[in-house]
Amino acid sequence: MNTKFEFLGSPIKDIDHLAEILDLDINDILFAAQLDDADRYTSRSIAKPDGRERIVYNPKPIFRKIQRRIKNRLFTQISWPDFVFGSIPADEKSHDFIECAQQHCLAQSVLKLDIEDFFDNITMRLVQDIFEDFFHYPEDVSEILAQLCCVDLKVPQGGITSSYLASIALFSLEEKLFLRLKSKKLTYTRYVDDITISSKNRDFNYESIINIVENLLNSINLPLNKKKIEVNRFSSTPLKVHNIRIDFKEPKYDKSEVKNIRAAIHRLSELAKKPNHRTHYFYRIDFNRCQGLVSKLRRVNHPSYLKLQDRLNKIAPIPNNADVKYIKDSIIELIKYFPQQKGEGSYVYNKRFFKTQSRIGFLKSHPKKIYNDLAVQLNTELQLYRMREK
Repeated sequence: MNTKFEFLGSPIKDIDHLAEILDLDINDILFAAQLDDADRYTSRSIAKPDGRERIVYNPKPIFRKIQRRIKNRLFTQISWPDFVFGSIPADEKSHDFIECAQQHCLAQSVLKLDIEDFFDNITMRLVQDIFEDFFHYPEDVSEILAQLCCVDLKVPQGGITSSYLASIALFSLEEKLFLRLKSKKLTYTRYVDDITISSKNRDFNYESIINIVENLLNSINLPLNKKKIEVNRFSSTPLKVHNIRIDFKEPKYDKSEVKNIRAAIHRLSELAKKPNHRTHYFYRIDFNRCQGLVSKLRRVNHPSYLKLQDRLNKIAPIPNNADVKYIKDSIIELIKYFPQQKGEGSYVYNKRFFKTQSRIGFLKSHPKKIYNDLAVQLNTELQLYRMREK
């Protein structure tokens, strides 16, 4: 089992070298680093379950480009420990919430902890420490990277690099914590800001464990949310981690959860019976939501998965003339911006290209195949504007 955070990339000597690694003009990096917060992000407020507001940020184009380069050139070079889950690059099964719950299967007691206002408490100082002490970059490089990854002196929710920084924030103490708990025959996992510790002993006393975790978090100025400390023990009520039952050898969903998924698909089936309803845009949204629910059942190998997936396949959305118009309009936009592209093209350009390509594939899914010839024609035209290294 891997218990270490490791950076596998090359060292960066100075800011000029950073610009070279990111394949960006150094003046663009320096300009972006000194921008006011309002010029870096747009923001909006959403309500939290406790009634408070959470600010979610969306990086503006120049910042989006830089942060995407940081993510792709630096953060993808990290080897992650096996006890950290969520928000890190991995295949679908290896680091999702279901795999996290899997680690605690057959536990007899579970301690659940939450890091309070996690993103808001990951300060720019902590981010700079990550770049200095984990990546081993010099101070000036670490400082400018911290400036590029933070807003209002903290890690913003919604930033492209933020989930990676949240996952690595505990690198200096988490391996020792994991090994210390393992010596007590406890299982430790963290899914972003949710810490779960479990024992095969139903009556395990977690008081000292809570103190250990709290003291370690305090050492890097991350507060434990004491209102969310929760200890559950095996009883007539099933033990759950991330809303997944763990009282079996493999994680499972409650019967009530499966019942809700069946009900959602039944409602969709009723909508599908209405004339032309399967061509509506909002039907596609409902269908994709149901597909996501069924995929959850696949992840836990639920016996209902194949039957429910078959039902969904029979009521899949149907393309219409609005899709043709979208594709033609998108190709016009791509033609307009194609001459301005360099190398592999901009993120926005490629996103539009592949979204258009996907929509052409969707055209071919019409049960009567009425769009097939047009789809071939449109795809031939689209491929003329695919970005390739020039």
